[in-house]
Amino acid sequence: MGKEFKRIVPVVSMLLIAALTGCSGGSNKPSATVSTDSAAPLRIQMMSQFESAEPPTADNPIVKYIEQQTNTKLDITWVLNSNYTDKLNVTMASGDLPQVMLVVNPQDTVIVSAAQSGFFWDVEPYLKDYPNLSKLDIDTLNNTRINGKIYGLYRGRYPERVVMYYRKDWLDNAGIKEPPKTVDDYYNAIKAFTLNDPDKNGKQDTWGITENKDLGTYTFPLLFGAPNGWGYINNQVIPDFMTNEYMDYLKFMKKLYDEKIINQDFATVPGAKVSEDWTSGKIGIRGNIVEAYRGETFVGLGKTLPGADVHIIPALVSTTGQKRVAKGSGFLGMYMFPKSSVKTEEDLKKILSFFDKMADDKMVKTVMLGIDGVHYKEENGVQKILDETNYNKEVVPVQHLAMRMDLVNNGTPLAKEAADTLEEIKQYGVADVSHGLILSVESKKKLSTNKKIIDDAKIKFIMGVIDEAGWGKEIENWKQSGGADVVKEYTELYNKYKK
Repeated sequence: MGKEFKRIVPVVSMLLIAALTGCSGGSNKPSATVSTDSAAPLRIQMMSQFESAEPPTADNPIVKYIEQQTNTKLDITWVLNSNYTDKLNVTMASGDLPQVMLVVNPQDTVIVSAAQSGFFWDVEPYLKDYPNLSKLDIDTLNNTRINGKIYGLYRGRYPERVVMYYRKDWLDNAGIKEPPKTVDDYYNAIKAFTLNDPDKNGKQDTWGITENKDLGTYTFPLLFGAPNGWGYINNQVIPDFMTNEYMDYLKFMKKLYDEKIINQDFATVPGAKVSEDWTSGKIGIRGNIVEAYRGETFVGLGKTLPGADVHIIPALVSTTGQKRVAKGSGFLGMYMFPKSSVKTEEDLKKILSFFDKMADDKMVKTVMLGIDGVHYKEENGVQKILDETNYNKEVVPVQHLAMRMDLVNNGTPLAKEAADTLEEIKQYGVADVSHGLILSVESKKKLSTNKKIIDDAKIKFIMGVIDEAGWGKEIENWKQSGGADVVKEYTELYNKYKK
């Protein structure tokens, strides 16, 4: 955060200079504005990301299809996902900006400062004029706001999407007739997975779950009545760890640790270990997003672990008697439009028209699955990939262009479970009230700096190094070290924008 803070002022200054130069007409550089000829393809310069081994090729058939269907010519700068934030900052500082920028974290200090300075178009007044953009989810739109304004178009994700995957074959081997429905059921299942040799190899070498140093892999605090991250309680916005319900969660985790039901080295285990233990058959339950069901480590786990039968636990009944699941922000990144390169309202409207077409159901399916009959075939609602190699080469690299990630039905029983799960859990979502509230640079720094206080205290309590009184002292330490200021600012922002 310190390094980021030092580069904020020069970057924002360069942004403002670039914006003023672009608006003054003093540059000799050819305009990047869109064509005024309605019959000609609309040229759009864009910066987006990819995660595949290679970026999309110049003749990528999905991009060509998009261009054909939208009457556009897309000039896309593809940047590897792991390098994207650095490239974005360099591009913004240069002033040589595309008309469309994918911004993965709109709450990044540089982005917020630029938006507050009038650098990006506020698109909210225009959304009502487009058939698809006018239907964007209002809660998700609100979560993207910066000081009350909407500076871009979000890439949608299911707000309620975190579920538990479990090994039914392990349940059967452990003599458990039904998947867990309550927290007590869950405890009994992971205890049996640890002690009752569920893989039948004659050894006690399995765990119910693998926990890691970050904890919360399974959104456990929610299952004890705690808020999802930050909640509005007694007229204050407070973090979950300041509640009594969070202490109930910690006591549960300490019980798992004391009874050796979770891995005893959790305090030093990285997050990747959870995936490794699942795929190698060392654990019987793991959390992930519902869309992950298509992966080889879920629907296809039986290929590497013969007999593995994977299913989904949609939501457990919490200790408060209700089912509760984490409700996310509903988006992953936004497409934002710099005023220095989208110079007129007319230009903006034409680009928004392109994105309105991109939000069409058929276009979303094309970006995710490819061209019907070429990359996939759909029959009776089932979508089958025709050639995995071709799909991975031509479709996967461009999937970041999708305006949302719809669930794919590949015809397997787990696909139906996933679809049913999505329909069920959307009624149980618990929102983090801090979504859409932008802290000051000072408060962001305090929040980041003080995170270690709570992270260390959680581990210490679970391992028995401190008791409840010691936990209370750590909470006070967090407050005194700036946490109280963050609570105050979040509360003021909530009262201003959400109450």
